[in-house]
Amino acid sequence: IFLKTNNMELPKIAYLIQAHADPENLLRLINALDDTNDFFIHVDKKSDITPFHQLLKEKNNVFFLEGQKRINVYWGGFSQVEATLNLIEQCLIQNDINNADYLKVIFISGSDYSIKSAAEFKKYLLDFKEVNFIRGMNITEANTKKYNYCLRNYLFFDFFLINKTVTRYSRKILNILGSMIFKKPNYVLDNQRNKIDIFHGSSWWGLNIDVIRYIHQYSKDNNTLKKYFRFSLASDEKYFHTIFFNSVFSKTNIYRGAEPYIPATSAFANLHIIDTSLSKWFDEKDFDSIKVSDKFFVRKVSTQKSKKLLDLIDVELL
Repeated sequence: IFLKTNNMELPKIAYLIQAHADPENLLRLINALDDTNDFFIHVDKKSDITPFHQLLKEKNNVFFLEGQKRINVYWGGFSQVEATLNLIEQCLIQNDINNADYLKVIFISGSDYSIKSAAEFKKYLLDFKEVNFIRGMNITEANTKKYNYCLRNYLFFDFFLINKTVTRYSRKILNILGSMIFKKPNYVLDNQRNKIDIFHGSSWWGLNIDVIRYIHQYSKDNNTLKKYFRFSLASDEKYFHTIFFNSVFSKTNIYRGAEPYIPATSAFANLHIIDTSLSKWFDEKDFDSIKVSDKFFVRKVSTQKSKKLLDLIDVELL
């Protein structure tokens, strides 16, 4: 259960991973991180899970979400949050089975790759054992047009009709109508009717197990938060941050709380290198900047687009 080094038992890290394609990169990622850690994987229900099973079937520390726990995930939709909450639930079940709590719960995707060794990352997490790696800004207070659009309008992303073109135009029509007819406040009322400010940051974070327990319980107890975010844009960049920064844990991140408003999600990256576009695929031309970064993961990469880069990382950084 534990990696033993110099007679010291090092606790496990739990990795929550959302994937939808490229099982080869997922295997490569897990191999780079696997020094007795546990991996909880959600494969988009729209994707064939068989190739993922086949590549990872020999690993007894990999736990796939199956059956009803798999979600059809759509860009921009609340389905991203639902899949993550299911990963959190499975992680907590396994945590209770283990001999000790996880050192940290790290949320990443199947399009990420490690840029430092597993041992170096674990040492870093041990050095910052009390810190929660989640950054955010208060977008209720900021009250800007950009984020009010995401919050106040009723926006629809979690569906698919016939093909991508029909779906895209259907979403546009629904989102225009939803924006014209209905409006929400740019804050949430919890189940006790208390006003909750909304916070925004990067989707990818690293949290201590007590925070993970809190998020899990809060989500079960406060259905108003889910109702609010179900028709918002990019709720995965807000839901977990809103719970965290309205909790007793809010000052336990590396910045001791929320940060000033910056109109760029990539500015709030935690453990990842993320391009400002949020959509760039990194390749070998980016290696020189990656090797001097103080981050631990690069996003986004793929077997097809990033092979030379991944080979360089394996040889020179891991």
